[in-house]
Amino acid sequence: MAADISTMDPDLLLQELRARATGAEGGPPEAAVAIAGAPGAAEGSGGFDRVPELAEISDEDLADALRLGQKVIYGTDDRQDVYQVADRRLRRDAASVVALVNPSSLIDNGDGTSTLTGQTLGVRRNLCASEPFRDQPSIAFCSGFLVDPSIVVTAAHCVDVGTLADVRFVFGYEMSNATTAMTRIPNGEIYRGRRILGRAIGNQGTDWCVVQLDRPVLNHPYVQVRRTGKIPDGAGVHVIGHPSGLPKKIAGNATVRDNTPPRYFVANLDTYGGNSGSPVFHSGTHVAEGILVRGETDYVTVGSCVRSNVCPANGCRGEDVTRATEFDELVPRNQHDVIPFNPANARVVSAGGRWKIEVDGMWLLDFAGNQSEAQRALAIIQQYGFNAQCFVGRPNPSMEFYLVNGQAPRGSMPGEDCIGFDPANLEATYVAGRWKVVEGNHWLLDFDQEQHEARQALSYILRYQFRSICFVGRPGPSLTYFKG
Repeated sequence: MAADISTMDPDLLLQELRARATGAEGGPPEAAVAIAGAPGAAEGSGGFDRVPELAEISDEDLADALRLGQKVIYGTDDRQDVYQVADRRLRRDAASVVALVNPSSLIDNGDGTSTLTGQTLGVRRNLCASEPFRDQPSIAFCSGFLVDPSIVVTAAHCVDVGTLADVRFVFGYEMSNATTAMTRIPNGEIYRGRRILGRAIGNQGTDWCVVQLDRPVLNHPYVQVRRTGKIPDGAGVHVIGHPSGLPKKIAGNATVRDNTPPRYFVANLDTYGGNSGSPVFHSGTHVAEGILVRGETDYVTVGSCVRSNVCPANGCRGEDVTRATEFDELVPRNQHDVIPFNPANARVVSAGGRWKIEVDGMWLLDFAGNQSEAQRALAIIQQYGFNAQCFVGRPNPSMEFYLVNGQAPRGSMPGEDCIGFDPANLEATYVAGRWKVVEGNHWLLDFDQEQHEARQALSYILRYQFRSICFVGRPGPSLTYFKG
């Protein structure tokens, strides 16, 4: 009579599978299954001793029972589709994640949408019938995540300068329910890479790439990344991405297992190829701690088909996560410094021998002794309806700009002093010992040694799609503003 394997110690199930895999006496080698090692397996002349009461149980039933009975096994148990998750913070994390796909996997439908095409995972991998997600499509080759409206982070082994033009960054590839994959994607959710802002691979295990997109992503959240220190030892983590190219999956119930390497840490995350580039979040703070970059073997052969590898929580090698502190200097801090005001209440006043624009008792701008510039600036503010004054780098801001209901000012006025530019051609770069935002050989803004201010300014220009910078009173302008 066959044993009731649902109540058995998972280590015994694993021991039996390992014994069969090593061809121990009585174990048919042709039915071998490669299950990664775990402590406590009794070794015999064949490598592992057989468990007699399990002799009549098939390999597949043993692996199924192991997967169900030992929830700490990483590699299969904890992956969920986004629609299955109710937690708002997890869903927000997921909304920042993007699939990296080949252009050949996209067919333009001619109606403002494109269709992602590819085989099911079961067909592509010859998966066993009981494998989860086998009927879902397998299309993405890597994952990435937004850290700024215009910037995606992924793994360096996923993309480089030579391959960037052949990558599409696709949002919205996930399951809408148990049977329906969202593969018809609005073209507005498909992006290209404009340039690689930075990339590193191989130095003490680091593996990261920061990509500027061809336009800002305005309908998905961006994540905050760790900028100093390390994630706490043993902290809970979760990963979100496209394992094996599948529609987006959330996998939690994992912990930091080895926090000693300086450039990466190891966790027992449920990940597969395709998860490369996925964000790994601290499950308490939802800060992105790093990038999933490598790990244990994904699949093993069981008889005539393939199934997921099975690892105990402290077995196998673990999954490596490049620390976010490796690339954080390339990520804008996105901390808006904004002063809202009512333009209808703005007026020019003389105070202490200086001309100023005042709003409800607060002075907005100072024009020293130049009344005509103050009057001109007031006319501009009221013409466009500026109602938010924004800064980068106070005190002594390196950039000042104005918004109208959260958007770039638009329109024109007679006599404006403006310089146009193409935001797509701008970059933050170090020129002659100073950080600047430049368009080709022409610099737009100067930030001296403040790299983070230069990158923040560029982020705002791209986000609001500013296309011109305007002045009152050059040189040494008393008012600087941007327009879309």
